[in-house]
Amino acid sequence: MRCGVAWTGVVALLGGCVYYNALYNAERRYEEAERHRQAGRDSLASASYEDVIRKAARGYREEPEGPWADDALLLLGRARFRLGELRGARAALAEAAAVTEDESVRLSARLLLGATHVASGDHRTGAPLLNEGLQGLRSGVALAEGHYWRAQVLLTAGEVDGGWWDLDRAAELHRSLRIPSALERLRWAIALDEPGRAREGVNRLLAEGDAGQNPDTLAALIRRAADRWGHEVAAGLLVGADSAAWRRTARGMIRLTRAAMDRQAGDTARAEREIRRIADGFGEAAAEARIELARWQLAQARDLVDALGAERVLLPVQQDSTAARLLGDLRRLGSLAQVGLTEPLGWFAAGEVARERLEAHGLARGLYLAYADSGSEDPWVSKALLAALELTPDEGGRAWLRGRLEARAESPYVLASRGEPAPGIEALEEELARRLLLMVRIP
Repeated sequence: MRCGVAWTGVVALLGGCVYYNALYNAERRYEEAERHRQAGRDSLASASYEDVIRKAARGYREEPEGPWADDALLLLGRARFRLGELRGARAALAEAAAVTEDESVRLSARLLLGATHVASGDHRTGAPLLNEGLQGLRSGVALAEGHYWRAQVLLTAGEVDGGWWDLDRAAELHRSLRIPSALERLRWAIALDEPGRAREGVNRLLAEGDAGQNPDTLAALIRRAADRWGHEVAAGLLVGADSAAWRRTARGMIRLTRAAMDRQAGDTARAEREIRRIADGFGEAAAEARIELARWQLAQARDLVDALGAERVLLPVQQDSTAARLLGDLRRLGSLAQVGLTEPLGWFAAGEVARERLEAHGLARGLYLAYADSGSEDPWVSKALLAALELTPDEGGRAWLRGRLEARAESPYVLASRGEPAPGIEALEEELARRLLLMVRIP
């Protein structure tokens, strides 16, 4: 029975319409939750699904044998499924299938019940329920979701042709499944070692504007592809990033991922050209590009002049918290290096900032060596030489440093590095920590 059908009493009519309106509001709330979910607004989506659950559960409790009880249960099951509450979703969906007289509701509930089992890894229970729904339903989002979930079953079982077809069919049947299906195509292509299908998945994502709401998801999958096929192939998957149907900021973010892949593949010239193009813009992507460019420059820095180049890159985006932190570390580095002109331990302190805070290992090595070559008789010269040894990439340089350390064989630091007893090292470390703490407080 539905609102608008003639009833025998005014009270029944009013009560039924109130129930119908409550369910109608819950359905609209569910649609809102779906829009939030598809746009990547996860916290808003979760809040909306929880509101749907409250409304649908209240409506069902008030009239468990009413004409819309099956609709309320189906909606309740859908919302719980979206929140990952699989046990609660199964209970609601099973009850909806049991009480309804509407075949489409029964099939939708059974199909989604199967999806909950597949989502938990129980394909044996879930597959027959999915097939039942897919054979009976003729349209609607439930049908599309059935193809999406059956694709997981088929791909897991190695029936890849059927799995790819189901993913395509899900995207064709309902717009809301386009992005999830493209993401699954990419995930499975990586797992099954099919770079061609991976490119199809990426291209479909780049063609969907809403996929740019969360570029981190695609970036994470591209990194996984790099682990599987190498960074050059991963960069090639993003060849269409410049013309993606995403917002400018999101497009810039995924171009940053492509630049990172190019750099790790060894094409540093192209990577730097791309990142500079992004950095010349404005907004979040430009700030991220400047931060990344500064980090690249610091990784290559061999002296303070190189480090100051990174500072110039960061100044236009100093309002960004990460950029502000890096700028603060660079200023502290400069101050400590200045202290080193009169108190050589300042160079050691600057080396610590370069290594630990800025990841400027080449610069850190130079600062440790400057301290070691200053003529200081400090007991921490051996510690500086050991730190420089760890940061020296070539065997010739390492051999030279090992020779210098041989002349300090009795140093507690050298003894400790060899795994031998090192009496007095705790007191040395406490005194070093005290002196460095005083230095790093320098503005």
